[in-house]
Amino acid sequence: MSENSDTWATALGLSPEKATAFARLATAMGSSPADIIRAMIDRVVELDTNLQRHGLSGGIAYWVRNNADREQARMIAADTGINALPLDVRPTEVIWPTDVPFPWSAEECLAAVLGYQVKWRGTADDILERLRGKWELSADGYALLWNP
Repeated sequence: MSENSDTWATALGLSPEKATAFARLATAMGSSPADIIRAMIDRVVELDTNLQRHGLSGGIAYWVRNNADREQARMIAADTGINALPLDVRPTEVIWPTDVPFPWSAEECLAAVLGYQVKWRGTADDILERLRGKWELSADGYALLWNP
């Protein structure tokens, strides 16, 4: 597949601007548009195979065809493909010490990042010195991330 934006615009049915933006994002990810599309296709095919294996009708095609909101069904399938991309997480300047157990579970970390208050079981110094962003600790021991 060509990396030319005009070719991508035609092949994907995208405007030249969207095709150029897609190619730019692929480059920023250290990949190519073709590799990203292949990863998305692999993931959607895997999902479809799993649906059929478990006897869930005719897989994704059946589900999209029989969903009242086809655009929403297509977006869910596209999101599944995007979520399957093997992305490298950029390291930050904050490294929690290996000899100190981090006080939150993965679920609590997600809740904190999404803006929920989470009970902080460490010291006030730990959260203020080691965690990136602007945190507020309430009197009852809950942490709230104000500015990531």
